[in-house]
This record gives sequence, C-alpha cells and structure tokens, in this order.
Amino acid sequence: MSGSYDRGRLVELFGDDASTVAEIEREFLDTARGAAVEIRGTDDLERIAKAAHRVKGASGMIGADALSRVAAAIEQAARARDLSAVRRLDAHFSEEVTRVASQVAAA
Repeated sequence: MSGSYDRGRLVELFGDDASTVAEIEREFLDTARGAAVEIRGTDDLERIAKAAHRVKGASGMIGADALSRVAAAIEQAARARDLSAVRRLDAHFSEEVTRVASQVAAA
C-alpha cells in the first residue's frame, strides 16, 4: 500500500464504481473529522473512547492502518482514564485524518 489508506480495499469491498467509492470516502472523512473535533473538544473519556473506536473500525475497513493504530491508542488511553495520553495522541490523530483527506482529494 502506498499512501495513507488502501483505496484498492474499497474497490474490493464495494466495486469499482467511482461515485460509490467517492461517497464512502466522504462518509469516512465526515466520521473521522467529526471524531477529531469530538476528541479535541471534550474531557469525557467515555465519549473520547467511543469516537476513537468508530474511527478505528472505519479506518481498518478502508486500509488506513496508521489512522487505525492511533485511534486504537486513543481508545485504549481513554479506557485507561489517561486524558494526558489522549491529548498527546490527538495531534497525531489529526495529522493522520489530514493525510487520508489529502489522498482522497488527489484520487
């Protein structure tokens, strides 16, 4: 895989229809960006864990492995009640969301 996610995985799962793939990418980015805002905007560790969990699963589905890993780390930190670790990971999470968005825009 080159890039921040594996577009070929979407094609394998949903077919090679460009509009379908683009819609899935848009929905994924909406989810990821919303989670980034939610994680950054709250100290509620349960909400943070749930937001990170959503992105972890969706990222795994599209092959955004680096984003999936950082989402998993945030989820784990939130479940461990370690807000300082969540905050340390937040910038990396946002960077990975931006990397996926840049790859989608270039496709």
